[in-house]
Amino acid sequence: MSKTPPDVLSKAFDNWLATQRRALEMICSAEHAGTGPDWAEGFRVVTRMASLALESVVEKGDPAFPVLFRLQTPWRKLIGDNPDTDYFFCTIDPQYDYRMWGNKGNAPYVGLTLGTDIFRGNAPKGQTGTLTQTCLDQFDCDLDGNFELILSATKKPGNWVRLEPHTTHVAVRETFPDRRKAQPAVLHLERIADERPPELQPEVMAERLEAAGTHLMWIMTAITLVWAMSKENTNVIVGAHGREAVKAQKDHSTHSASDMYYQSGRWTLEPGQAWVVKILPPPNDYAYWGLVITNPWLESHDYFRTTTSITNETGAKNADGSMTVVVAQEDPGVPNWLDCGSRLEGYAILRWTLAGDQVPDPECQIVSLEDLKAEK
Repeated sequence: MSKTPPDVLSKAFDNWLATQRRALEMICSAEHAGTGPDWAEGFRVVTRMASLALESVVEKGDPAFPVLFRLQTPWRKLIGDNPDTDYFFCTIDPQYDYRMWGNKGNAPYVGLTLGTDIFRGNAPKGQTGTLTQTCLDQFDCDLDGNFELILSATKKPGNWVRLEPHTTHVAVRETFPDRRKAQPAVLHLERIADERPPELQPEVMAERLEAAGTHLMWIMTAITLVWAMSKENTNVIVGAHGREAVKAQKDHSTHSASDMYYQSGRWTLEPGQAWVVKILPPPNDYAYWGLVITNPWLESHDYFRTTTSITNETGAKNADGSMTVVVAQEDPGVPNWLDCGSRLEGYAILRWTLAGDQVPDPECQIVSLEDLKAEK
């Protein structure tokens, strides 16, 4: 018995504290408008992402004893969250077999994205990021929507998802065009085994703390990089299919959903101005689209107390099937207003689900609020 902590633990914890300081330095050096909310939410995003890294890696990062958990919530938003999506996450390993079961609910899309490690920065040679993309509708279920899947490296009878070599994580995206009508899925995942978890040892805890620090820096790098790059697309929304991000092997796009189409851009206004975005219908059918505005740290604006996002089912459409959305500090009295609060600068993300490859970029323009009010 020792009355002093093992050196390996003390060193790992000191590194964890230093990593949080480096994360804060990234916020302080990032280019942004510098409003009070920008600074406050910037400091807050460090605390939120630190808690996410600890939960994901230290608490729930053992593939031998997996935990499928709610990754994002209204109080912890990761790299461009979607208010219309419930995100779940689990650490797995192809050396084990897993059973996933439950009820798929009524969402038009419940996607499963399986990919390589995003925690430790030691991705294998060859393809990284998303390795497998599938969705619950591709599997058999009973008349009530109950299902069971086996995830394993070797083929199994019934509903089966192959675990490719180096698969480390599974991410679940459950997307609703209108949450007022939502019946969320019930999801469970377990390893097919009967073992007790071992007692936690100093070396294991130290390694997990180091990995949590690596993951935190990966998140902060992605946030600040995406925001900095968005300046190239000011007051426009452009993008590409998720599979293109997977193919390009971009680090900040790890675990992109390869059956989604992503469009984004930065909006910048002057006092008395509004950003008008006309979303055009694609040539193919689709399950969902949703537009959300975010702060510079890629967190969606407060969608509990005001309207900061809109979907193909929650907004008012034009006669030709398009939808005109207005981003402004005050309500101009027209349909589809998104409230940006006190901010005159932010980020916007438009997602399409199962829409194919031919999604038109929205038509965007800056107009005066007075002109909008006069037109209503």
